[in-house]
Amino acid sequence: MCRLLLAILASGLCIPVMGDTVSDEDVKLALIYKITRFITWPTVPDRTGTPFRFCLAEDTIYELAQDRLTGRRVRDRDIQVHLLSEDTVDLSGQCDVFYMARMKEERVSKLLELASGQPVLTVSDVPGFARNGGMIGLSTRSQKVTININVAAYESSALVVSSQLLELADLVDDHQRHRK
Repeated sequence: MCRLLLAILASGLCIPVMGDTVSDEDVKLALIYKITRFITWPTVPDRTGTPFRFCLAEDTIYELAQDRLTGRRVRDRDIQVHLLSEDTVDLSGQCDVFYMARMKEERVSKLLELASGQPVLTVSDVPGFARNGGMIGLSTRSQKVTININVAAYESSALVVSSQLLELADLVDDHQRHRK
């Protein structure tokens, strides 16, 4: 994990100009961008040449995400940042990555239901996100961002996560949650 964070910081990606403070959200956005390089989405012919859609449910970091991610590419696709409306019902046609930052757990649960089984990478910094059905949970401990990956969630979405990323993360298996 330390090597991945060092690579992010060394590359200058998504990090403000020297002298500015690096915020927690800057680091998380940079990390999510780097994580996308370790994810393979199912091949869908009609998406060739379409933008890579990075979606947010809250406007608190929308401008920051626009600033840090617009102009970048994932898998030869230009990133577009989208703010989803409250009445969104189908994430698969709108998002490749869905970052649920700073949200209340009950809202996260509803949004995870929309994303369930869809080829949409779900990421959040809400405590317990991966244990509660999200794919990638980010948490900050002692000024270090840690990654938790829910194996069952990404497997049900048809996304493939690189073994390199799996080695760096804490794996969460929520099959126990479904056995109750």
